[in-house]
Amino acid sequence: LTVVCIIKCQFNFKLEIDLPEYEREGDIEYPFEDTDDVGDENKIRGNWSSRGEYLISSLGFIFGIGNIWRLPYLCYTYGGSTLFIPYFVMVIFAGFPLFFTELALGQFASIGCISVWKVVPLFKGVGIAMFLVSSIISIYYNAIASWSVFYFMSSLQFVLPWAECGHEWNTLQCWASDRDSYLSCLNQNGTVSDNGSCIFADYNLLNSIDTEMNIIESAGNLTFPVRGFNFDVDVMSSSEFFQNKVLSVSDSLQNIGSIKWQLTICLLVTWVMIFLVLFKGFKSFGKIAYFTVLTPFIIFVFLFVRLLSLPGSFAGLKYFFTPKWSYLLDFKIWGEVGVHTFYTLSLCTGGLVTLGSYNRFHNNVLSDAWFLCLSDCIFSVLSCCGAFSAIGFLCYEMDIPLDRFKLKDGLHLVFEILPEAIAKLPVAPLYALFYFGMVYFVILNTTTVFVETVVSALCDEFPERLRRNHRHVVTFTCSVLFCLGIPFCTQAGKYWLLLFDYFTPTWSLVILAFFEIMAVSWIYGVDNFLDNIKWMIRFYPAPYIFWKVLWKLICPFLYLSILAFAWFAYLPLEQNNYQFPKWTNFVGWCISLLPILMVPLTALLKFCFTHGTLPQRWRDLLCPEDDWGPALAIHRAEYYPFQVPEARRLIAPTIPEGKVVESTHLNGRNGTTNTKESKSSSSQVYTIRSRTTPFLPSFDRETAI
Repeated sequence: LTVVCIIKCQFNFKLEIDLPEYEREGDIEYPFEDTDDVGDENKIRGNWSSRGEYLISSLGFIFGIGNIWRLPYLCYTYGGSTLFIPYFVMVIFAGFPLFFTELALGQFASIGCISVWKVVPLFKGVGIAMFLVSSIISIYYNAIASWSVFYFMSSLQFVLPWAECGHEWNTLQCWASDRDSYLSCLNQNGTVSDNGSCIFADYNLLNSIDTEMNIIESAGNLTFPVRGFNFDVDVMSSSEFFQNKVLSVSDSLQNIGSIKWQLTICLLVTWVMIFLVLFKGFKSFGKIAYFTVLTPFIIFVFLFVRLLSLPGSFAGLKYFFTPKWSYLLDFKIWGEVGVHTFYTLSLCTGGLVTLGSYNRFHNNVLSDAWFLCLSDCIFSVLSCCGAFSAIGFLCYEMDIPLDRFKLKDGLHLVFEILPEAIAKLPVAPLYALFYFGMVYFVILNTTTVFVETVVSALCDEFPERLRRNHRHVVTFTCSVLFCLGIPFCTQAGKYWLLLFDYFTPTWSLVILAFFEIMAVSWIYGVDNFLDNIKWMIRFYPAPYIFWKVLWKLICPFLYLSILAFAWFAYLPLEQNNYQFPKWTNFVGWCISLLPILMVPLTALLKFCFTHGTLPQRWRDLLCPEDDWGPALAIHRAEYYPFQVPEARRLIAPTIPEGKVVESTHLNGRNGTTNTKESKSSSSQVYTIRSRTTPFLPSFDRETAI
């Protein structure tokens, strides 16, 4: 006890003695730091400038495009607001525990998603899988962002190009709503006939006669239907603008077509933006996040309030909030919602580990996790309300009941339905600028964190070579990912994007979650992990037993159940009655399995290259590495003073020669008797070492196994 008191008293003051030059030992890279609340705690890797920057950046990351397009589509397909019952259940019991785990792992070790698996080296493949998932998602997310840039630039005119028919990209099926189309017909020197059709004179006809669609063609005359929208026949003008003008979609996935140079330039602009944000480090993103994150939220609230003032919007909300209890008995829905929970919270992508790794060590990560998950749930509900308000207004314009409205997918909602509704507003170009600016920033925030995840993972895995060349790593990463994104700018790019989005952030995330939770809770040990959390936040999350049961039993069971439901409900990918070729399903499964295969392959390689007998190999790969723990020496010294050179020199004279005092490791050498009382104990044990034994004792590496 006397030795412990001496250690703690000495550590409360800045060292004023001259010490020999520090030599790096393991992964403890720093001398005994004098930390305070001013400046970075981690002088080499850096920290968030403030907790506000961290929370704002995290909000921008988890509130992604999935909240805008996927959840409203699921709600419309599976019973409206009834879907939020399984959604909240999944967030609480499946999403939040893993969300908290990833933030805590990153904050505890202050390293990226690959190196953090020093905690269980056998499962380092999970970190590599996260690295791959972040890379893949960032590639096609920026392709979607390029569409938003194109729409934003197209909105810089007095009349939105998708607000009316009669353009070169429109077809005979083009439809515009009654009120605006009537005025548009007159403004373009058209004539409204008695049957509600708009007749344009002197139009160059290239299409054939189609009497079933009320389209009348004669020499020099063309008519477009103004009334009576039919989903089986008519096509909204916004849909034709998106399909024929923005994307110039080919007839099949095999017909790649040409590269859309406009989209390629927009894609380049997006990657240049990300490059400029990350060029000087993640702190630049923390500063910019106040604008790029808060601005979309303000625009979203503004547009939502504006939609509520439109006729038919409350009918859409009523349709949304009308419960349909029968859907709760469909296991397919629970599987879909479970998979979406991982998607909307960005679990198993490495982004949360990266965001947490830049926190100060004693940041209250538990309250952060609760705040972020609760905020994401609130914004998810609001995004669904906004989408259904727009659908209600559009049904009013189309003069059709809500139950006859057909929402095809998320892309249909974001780039066709909502733009169509915005085009009906007064001063529509201004609202369109706001809307597509919001969509762009939402995607940009998420993709920036994904790219930082890739960069930090590389720099932390190879610190001696890459950490000092961070800017070169950012340049190389952005350049490679931009080149890989060019195929999405072709005429078949939409098909490839749908293929990647259908197979990447889905059930593969659930499998990674199962591996992750099993490694942390069963191999590393829940008691050890809770002790690490107490080390950071200075108290155990309450109730203690609840977290043990949640991590060890409930989460693995839920993940396997979600996986079973998702596979049971699996259907081949199709888009608007377009059947993808059979070989695309094989390609899709390869995309899904690529990250998953990294787990067993990496485990096999590490097992083969680890020296020792078979039991020694298993112990080395299932126990934390010697340098697992806090990155800063001062934080390690709180529990392991003899692993810090300066601390050893202070107290070494008080210890008999050949003996080293070791405080009980929080990972617990007595792994089988890990209890809350034993963790908080400050009892000391003496370990006899020979003169040839290194003075620095290694971390005790006992695990739950």
